Amino acid sequence: MRNWGQLLSRTAVCTMYLLFAYAHVVSLQRDGFRLSVALLGLFETVMVVMVFTRRHTDEVDRSPLAVIAGLAGSFAALGFRPVAGGSELLVGEVVQVAGVLVQLGASLSLGRSFGLVPANRGVKTGGLYRWVRHPFYFAYLVNQAGYVASNPSTANGVVLLVGLGFQVVRIRYEERLLGRDPVYRSYAGGVRWHLVPGVW
Repeated sequence: MRNWGQLLSRTAVCTMYLLFAYAHVVSLQRDGFRLSVALLGLFETVMVVMVFTRRHTDEVDRSPLAVIAGLAGSFAALGFRPVAGGSELLVGEVVQVAGVLVQLGASLSLGRSFGLVPANRGVKTGGLYRWVRHPFYFAYLVNQAGYVASNPSTANGVVLLVGLGFQVVRIRYEERLLGRDPVYRSYAGGVRWHLVPGVW
């Protein structure tokens, strides 16, 4: 049953990714090169690759809301679409570049321990994890906010807010599971910020 669930979820992710990639490639062909479109495409491509190469673990929270929050938090961004004739804003580009750099740093810190649903694939405390407990999710938020700044639409704004909401739920479930590990409890005692340094 678990294998069927995994197959279905991977098929759904691949389908959503292909639709997302198609929309962004068409935009680049139609409107010419746009940094916001290219950067989000790169970001989400890396995300999909990490999903398929992540380390296996049996310590996973498979409760329905945890699974939904994990999947939606990870892949809500595949609902973003370029705005036809949209123009790049310098602030949006700078924010997106910062998001990609944070993603790179988080990827190096996390390695193959990336996961979709709350799981313990080993507690990470080095690199960007010294400043915030969930730097990868912070990278999502930064990159996506920059994208929406350059591709403003009601639909993109809704995708951003829905994705953020699910990330908050995902963090709650993830920290509940990791809190069973004394190493994580010690780490969380020293790193105050969950998602955005200085805010939460």
